[in-house]
Amino acid sequence: MKANRLIEKIAENWPAKVICFVMALFLYIFHNVSILEKKTFTIPLSVVADGGMYPMTDCPDYVRVTVRSTTENIAEALQADITATLDLTTYDAEGVYSVPVSVHFAPKLLLMDPFEVTVKPENVTIRMEEKALRYVSVTPSLSGEPAHGYIIKNTTVEPETVQIIGPRSVVEKTKQVYTEKIDAQGLTDSKSYDTVLQNINSLIAVQSAEQKFHVNLSVEAEPLIRNFTNVPVKIMFLSPRLEITGTVPDISFDLNSTVPLLESYELDENAVQADCSAIKEAGTYELPVQLSLPSYFAVENKSADTVKIVIGEKPVTEEKTAAEIRN
Repeated sequence: MKANRLIEKIAENWPAKVICFVMALFLYIFHNVSILEKKTFTIPLSVVADGGMYPMTDCPDYVRVTVRSTTENIAEALQADITATLDLTTYDAEGVYSVPVSVHFAPKLLLMDPFEVTVKPENVTIRMEEKALRYVSVTPSLSGEPAHGYIIKNTTVEPETVQIIGPRSVVEKTKQVYTEKIDAQGLTDSKSYDTVLQNINSLIAVQSAEQKFHVNLSVEAEPLIRNFTNVPVKIMFLSPRLEITGTVPDISFDLNSTVPLLESYELDENAVQADCSAIKEAGTYELPVQLSLPSYFAVENKSADTVKIVIGEKPVTEEKTAAEIRN
């Protein structure tokens, strides 16, 4: 009897009682939510590709992780306590996949109560391709030009090659990787640099990417050949009583040296000579041509090794004859 009366009592005005219960539950939840605070972290997203597949598309560099808890708990939550990864290890066939983002927390965060977490994005769409490995050459990336008149004769890199890992089609097309920019502006001497590699393709990972590469630039003066044409031959040491009665032929030749030494060089009047010191009387002579030039010039394509000259006696003037008679 008492049980029936209890049931009747509970059922009395039951719609109002249900409404009151729902409102009380809502107020309880609202109160709990209102006392929670949130903090949002930007977490680096690392890709784990230890299996046979490799991402063919760029993955986001970061994800946003929002945690909600009490004021005291939120104050203790640090970015270093959270990591985010995309694990591609379990995939074994090429294709497009929606890969969930795995978020890991330090133990102290997992012990917090309450503790709510949201991650954006929750999944990342990735096209995967078979993983490939190969060794490629390392090429210095140069900027600027050596000083005027100088050239980079040769470049060497140690080590010369490096292993790359990535999706098959990308790895097959990659023939070389490049160092960071090396400034060669104004160089006049050989120089060595220690540098690292450029990250020129985000789809490729380089083994030991942070290692130093030793680059040597061999700088030399640029070669230059200048042509000198119709250069007059200077007659040297001719007896005062003799004179040239004909035309002395000009000669031409090339000088081989470097731009810094030869570009602005000018011949002086004694650069090309013929020695007449052994000539004692009039006649026709063929004399060797002598070049008086700096030793760092190489003479090439000389038009003649000798010149033919005609020498005659100088006319005797009346004044000179009178002087000779007095003597």
